[in-house]
Amino acid sequence: MLLQLDNLNVFYGESHILRNISLEVEPGQVVCLMGRNGVGKTTLLKTIMGLLRSKTGHVRFEGVDISQDSPDRRVRRGLAYVPQGREIFPHLTVRENLRLGYEASGRMQNHGSEGTALGEVFELFPRLTTLLNRPGGVLSGGEQQQLAIARGLLSKPKLLLLDEPTEGIQPSIVEQIERVIERFKSERRFAILLVEQYMEFAARLADTYVIMAKGAVVAAGKTAELSEEQVKQHLIV
Repeated sequence: MLLQLDNLNVFYGESHILRNISLEVEPGQVVCLMGRNGVGKTTLLKTIMGLLRSKTGHVRFEGVDISQDSPDRRVRRGLAYVPQGREIFPHLTVRENLRLGYEASGRMQNHGSEGTALGEVFELFPRLTTLLNRPGGVLSGGEQQQLAIARGLLSKPKLLLLDEPTEGIQPSIVEQIERVIERFKSERRFAILLVEQYMEFAARLADTYVIMAKGAVVAAGKTAELSEEQVKQHLIV
């Protein structure tokens, strides 16, 4: 098992945000984490990355308990996170943002040259080749999302955490991001834990789904078996 979460409980002050969360992600698998706004999906991704700590429970990665590891150590183990809102460095150029991703994992000896690594992400997101010297802060939302995903990929992850990568993005970029995820899925080079609101997008891309409500997992299974009844019950406001 690549990622295993066992009975995670996370609090913000006195507020109990995540309640006994358990789930698994296998190598090469695409898992879609679904649920209404405010149910704890982003909190869960941040807990997996070590940006938040659970009060109880365990995060295991490749069989190792990483619950006490710092975020940078988790990156070196093979976790990458593309947060909601992208969080690129606005005053750094596109090239500098990408280089941070390349250097982040601490496993550069296994990456090949920087030029080769950049070539792979430019093949996926050719628009970035025309933006290398521009500050990240002046890019459009779609360009920033491409940059954020490319930066995550340059750390050569074993598990990529994507938090609503299509939110607020023009349809042409959404289609490109979907094609990129489809390619990753076909190659099975790494697993993806994808937070996404929309059933259609999840059904096309994910192998399995997990639905959250009120900080807890309320349904899970194969995406092909995701029913309209579950969507109406848990996802439609």
